[in-house]
Amino acid sequence: MDKTIHLGIIGAGAITVNPGRHLDSLKELKETDWELTAICDVVPGLAEKVAAKYGFRKFYTDYHEMLADDDINAITINTPTNSHYQIAVDCLKAGKHVYLEKPITVNAAEMESLLKVANASPGVFVAGSNGLFERQMFMFKDMIDAGEFGDVYMVSVDRASSRLNAYGKRDNTKQRTKADNTGISKHSASHNVEWALFLLGDPKPVSVVAKAYYQEGNTTIPESERVEDDDGCIAMVLFDNNSSFTYKAFRAAPARDRYEMRVYGDKMSLEYDVDRCYNGHKKGLYGPDCIRMFKRDDFVGQFEMNPHYPAERGHAAIYRHFFDCIRRGEKSTISNGERGLVTMRIIDAIEESIRLGGKQVMLS
Repeated sequence: MDKTIHLGIIGAGAITVNPGRHLDSLKELKETDWELTAICDVVPGLAEKVAAKYGFRKFYTDYHEMLADDDINAITINTPTNSHYQIAVDCLKAGKHVYLEKPITVNAAEMESLLKVANASPGVFVAGSNGLFERQMFMFKDMIDAGEFGDVYMVSVDRASSRLNAYGKRDNTKQRTKADNTGISKHSASHNVEWALFLLGDPKPVSVVAKAYYQEGNTTIPESERVEDDDGCIAMVLFDNNSSFTYKAFRAAPARDRYEMRVYGDKMSLEYDVDRCYNGHKKGLYGPDCIRMFKRDDFVGQFEMNPHYPAERGHAAIYRHFFDCIRRGEKSTISNGERGLVTMRIIDAIEESIRLGGKQVMLS
């Protein structure tokens, strides 16, 4: 019996082929019981081009044809967010194992429906932030669970991308609408909300307050009348265990590129420089300021620790987990969509608060 994992990827765009993304990350896996079997994209000729460059044996323009191929048993979905739900449902109903990129769905209602299909499917379903699977995140979580941080009461994320950075560029000849689902309040926050839920022990969200900024039209048009995605967002989420998550992100700011996460506890705090860890990984180095920890001691007072930890980046870790679940014939216990549903409820509340001009939205 063939136990090889035959992977098909739906979507041959930037998230699949750009440096440091899916195909680059898959090269890091050492196991040999899997292969790049098929690639699919609706753009004529693109899948064929990517297949020839990266060694896929098959290529398609219609993902339904890929799903009809019994040779393919695992699927990665790297398409625009508004197509995720239907493609994922079709993949699961076709009996395929599924890894679905973030943002998982357009809203919580779609996510709830998709989760029912995933739970009824015999296949593995992994969905959410690849950053959650990087080894440094598990180190943080293990330290929190061991009581090293004491009472953890806040996680915060602060990120900015210059207009000179590819992530901050915007094609002003084509208006990006809310239907594109690429606004910073959804596209990037979907990563960071899930990180906060994971580190805080999956508390129940109580309320959300958020405001947005738009590169075009600046502050003169009310959020309720906007039709394009937001380029900046400030949000606060309160949880039922008295902890909170704060999010501040700007992708069109003329500023120093920055991506930092902080975790605050009454015994220890943490500063995680995501950009530094990621860039260090690309160079095979891990800078001393990638992870900084501050601890309070009764004898020496506060002191700082700089662990030289082998941090990860990219999607290799989540693929490793995905493939391991398939090998064991077990559902994921880390990212099976349950936390993704809570994440989407929070994202929906962020968008609602933005629409209401920053008013508090209650979730419980």
